[in-house]
Amino acid sequence: MVHGTLEDWVAEMDQLVHTHQLQPLPTEFHMVSDEDIYTLSSYFVPGRYRHWTHGERYWIAKQRDEQGMGRIYELVVNGDPALAYLLDKNADAYNVLVIGHVLGHTDFFARNRHLSRVRRTNVGMWFREHAEWLENLHRQRSFSRVEKLIDAAHTLSQLVDPYYRAPELQTMPPASPVRSPSFDWVKQLYDEEPPDTEDDSSYIPRYKMWPATQDVLAIVADLGHLGEEERMALRMLREEMLYFQPQAQTKYMNEGWATFWHVRLTREFSLWDEQDHIEAMRMHALVTQSHHFFNPYYFGWTLWELIAEMHGLATCFQIVEDQTDQQWVNQWITPDLVKLAQDRNVWPLERPRDPNDPSKGMEYYPAQDLARDVQKAFMPDTPEIFVEQIDAQNHRLDLVYHGEKPLHKEYTQDVLNAIAYLWGGDVMLTSLHKIWYGNEADWRRRD
Repeated sequence: MVHGTLEDWVAEMDQLVHTHQLQPLPTEFHMVSDEDIYTLSSYFVPGRYRHWTHGERYWIAKQRDEQGMGRIYELVVNGDPALAYLLDKNADAYNVLVIGHVLGHTDFFARNRHLSRVRRTNVGMWFREHAEWLENLHRQRSFSRVEKLIDAAHTLSQLVDPYYRAPELQTMPPASPVRSPSFDWVKQLYDEEPPDTEDDSSYIPRYKMWPATQDVLAIVADLGHLGEEERMALRMLREEMLYFQPQAQTKYMNEGWATFWHVRLTREFSLWDEQDHIEAMRMHALVTQSHHFFNPYYFGWTLWELIAEMHGLATCFQIVEDQTDQQWVNQWITPDLVKLAQDRNVWPLERPRDPNDPSKGMEYYPAQDLARDVQKAFMPDTPEIFVEQIDAQNHRLDLVYHGEKPLHKEYTQDVLNAIAYLWGGDVMLTSLHKIWYGNEADWRRRD
């Protein structure tokens, strides 16, 4: 039996984290129903704007729980204070472990510079203000028009840059035409002179972007043919995308760090019986199942354990402060670390001889190959697309993709159509393999 109340459990866990030099953010804990946890997890934060994608995630979460395919035990929001939501139908022993897990998350939020940069005071109020503003826009404009605007912005969610600054627009005026001399004085008298591009304020040149930027959504919001309300809506949506971006970039580190610490904190927790601790460890074993190697809880936890064993806990704290998942994996997964993981039997020792034919059996998985394959799995798969040029006279946006890997045909066309819809003009993407054109009308015809 777990003794005391939620406040007692939080108070003891808070004492334990400080003995381990953890520095979690001030955290508000709330007990909520399963319906509430489905809603919160589908919106990611309380009070966010309504959109059909949130409803889709709600039903997926609900069906997974009801069919025994996966339960959401908690939700933590990066803010000042941080917000933590625990499922009220969890056993008390489960919620004790979840409290330790939450404090691991909020310590990660407090230390990591990428997450610290986007943290906001009273984060729930910030999201509610955006939601109220968008709700008013729904009332002022047709519902379908605002929904299409949000759909298009969501399609560009990977084309934002936290370090974006408004680029300098380098003018590229056309060469002045050379006029051949005329001997017809009547023609000269009535012939109009060509406009002087240096003096004529009506002349609108083409602009080269410098420096080149990947933040297509910012360019569209600033320079697209949009109403002021639509422009403001895109800027709000972009701010929210930038808020969530570092969480996606540190998912494995964050979940692993929280798991690393809930294991240690629950060993020292005193307000329960031994059977309660065993029950909590059953939940831990369920969450960290290793049959899927890239389970964020399992992979992240074991990697932190290996780094702590090889390099010490002080090194782990330094890593948390500065790195993302990709940097973490590339720097710290070495053949020596992989060999230690294989010796501890926490990372695979074998691989299929032929991935396409399981009947050929298994073979030894060399540490060098496993290290390379893990690093390859964390390579970003989002193509890097840059804004290259704006033709302001024709309102055309020129994009460029320098990668050698061909772009996905249908997805790329859909993204370009969304950009064209928001830009309100022609959009062209040049790649090594093909030149793509955005079609605003195709996006307008979407259901």
